[in-house]
Amino acid sequence: MRALRYISIISALIILAICLFVRRPTYQEFGGQIFHTYYKVKIRTTAPDKTLPDKVLAALREVDAQMSVFRDDSELSRLNRAGQGKTVALSKPLAEVLKTAARINRESNGAFDPTAAPLIDLWGFGPSARQTPPSAQEIADVLSYSRFDSLQFNADFSEVVKLDRRVKLDLSAIAKGYAVDKIASLIEAAGFKDYIVDIGGELRLAGTRTTDGELWRAGIGVPEQDSYANAMVIELSDIALATSGDYRNFVEQGGHRWSHTISPQTGRPAANALASATVLAASCMEADAYATALMSLGEKDGQALAVRLNLPVIFFVHDHAGGFQRLTSPAARRLLGFENETD
Repeated sequence: MRALRYISIISALIILAICLFVRRPTYQEFGGQIFHTYYKVKIRTTAPDKTLPDKVLAALREVDAQMSVFRDDSELSRLNRAGQGKTVALSKPLAEVLKTAARINRESNGAFDPTAAPLIDLWGFGPSARQTPPSAQEIADVLSYSRFDSLQFNADFSEVVKLDRRVKLDLSAIAKGYAVDKIASLIEAAGFKDYIVDIGGELRLAGTRTTDGELWRAGIGVPEQDSYANAMVIELSDIALATSGDYRNFVEQGGHRWSHTISPQTGRPAANALASATVLAASCMEADAYATALMSLGEKDGQALAVRLNLPVIFFVHDHAGGFQRLTSPAARRLLGFENETD
């Protein structure tokens, strides 16, 4: 009887071990450096694709070659060097990004504007650094031509003409999101449906992270320069999100710290109480651009835009006590099940 009891116990332990082994998900994970930041891919699968890491890196390098403002040989840099009145043919990826940029520029009443590149350079956030803030006259001069309507596109955005040779574009606030979407499409084309793509904090999540149907978890950081803690963690699937904030990317000039978000309307770093804006959308390219527009608009006008466009947005706003207050748009409340919560 004692032997049978031992056999029963051992059998139960073996069954439990088998169950735990079967239930534990396995992942294919890889990543590296691109766009002056990191990228990570995590796929839930029991059959990894060994060719995928090289394919992903090649795709990211292709986006960099098309849209980098830091590379003299990129397609974007060639467009920036084009003369006034010259028709420039655009690749399909660059045309897609600029078409989306044009729409969000209209929807945000100019708060998102890739032609703000000369303003970005003027404040030292572009390829050239500077030690002092620009003068009011320098800002006014650049504002005179840094407008999206200084570009004329044909119907399908395959061609563009610059109405002023000084017009330059910076796609840093949309190209990274585009790259996330491109990698997600590549992963899906390889037959995977449960994955997360992360490029410098811009995310695309699909399917589930476990065989039990548990969703992926995404953290929204505490909006402080030296903090890498999460202010909140949300569970998501089949969605993208992007965050823009005033707390990590900045320059110090003349004893003052300037946010990297330059208002295309004023030509100056956005001066408002908004610490960060996280946008959830079907496309990471759109989420990326909207997040930048919201940071430029600030908490009041940003919330109004989120309501008007039905955007799911999580805002963190500086309060008078040196802390932060969370504000959640109606669409985000519905999406995340926060209807009964108070910010």
